Amino acid sequence: MTSQASEQILRVAKRTSVLISEASKMYCDLLKMAFLAVPERFEVVACGSKTAEILALIQEHRPTVAIISDNLEEGPLAGLRMLPEVRRANPETRILLAMGSSDKELVIEAFRFGADGVFCRKSPFEMLCKSVDALSQGQIWANATELRYVLNEFTRAPKQRKVDPTVENRMTKREADVVRLAVEGMSNREIAGELGLTEHTVKNYLFRVFDKLGVSNRVELVLSCLRQEEAAREEATVV
Repeated sequence: MTSQASEQILRVAKRTSVLISEASKMYCDLLKMAFLAVPERFEVVACGSKTAEILALIQEHRPTVAIISDNLEEGPLAGLRMLPEVRRANPETRILLAMGSSDKELVIEAFRFGADGVFCRKSPFEMLCKSVDALSQGQIWANATELRYVLNEFTRAPKQRKVDPTVENRMTKREADVVRLAVEGMSNREIAGELGLTEHTVKNYLFRVFDKLGVSNRVELVLSCLRQEEAAREEATVV
């Protein structure tokens, strides 16, 4: 095999597989054409505009990133409502919700329902490419204002947040204590004062927990808890 052929195979292997969804086939085709302009970075594996079609395509192609439009052929916010189903169809697929505007409630519900990132269509295409790259690398995508929406919502009500028991079982008691206070919105200094620890010790506990849970920071920890709340709410509704 020539070095040129090897390089070509390597470039293909590095591309991010992407599923596109929009409210119409025409919009899907336009977005697909935009991605075709950067073939070294992305491979569009499927496009869809209906909920059932999108879920079937995700199960079939298992894309690295699914760009889910908030509005689909079924109507406004159909894409938002289907996010939990997308998550179940293939938990490994990273979800980017494409929105007409960065509405506070929409951003909060997007992350609560399972999105890994949010993107406003008013932003340039290159920003969309960066968001897909970030999600493919396991990162969360949102701007500072959007993240603040989520964090403010999480700490708005002074109630104790619960950590999934199956997750808590992987922690020591002290780690679990630190996590519970962290997701309630306490700073490292406040946690240290509450538990009689140093700030350095609190940081070490949090880093250990991040490693155990596969998250990178407090934001991802908060988002994980938001999703646990949504899953518990769904389960209660079914019962």
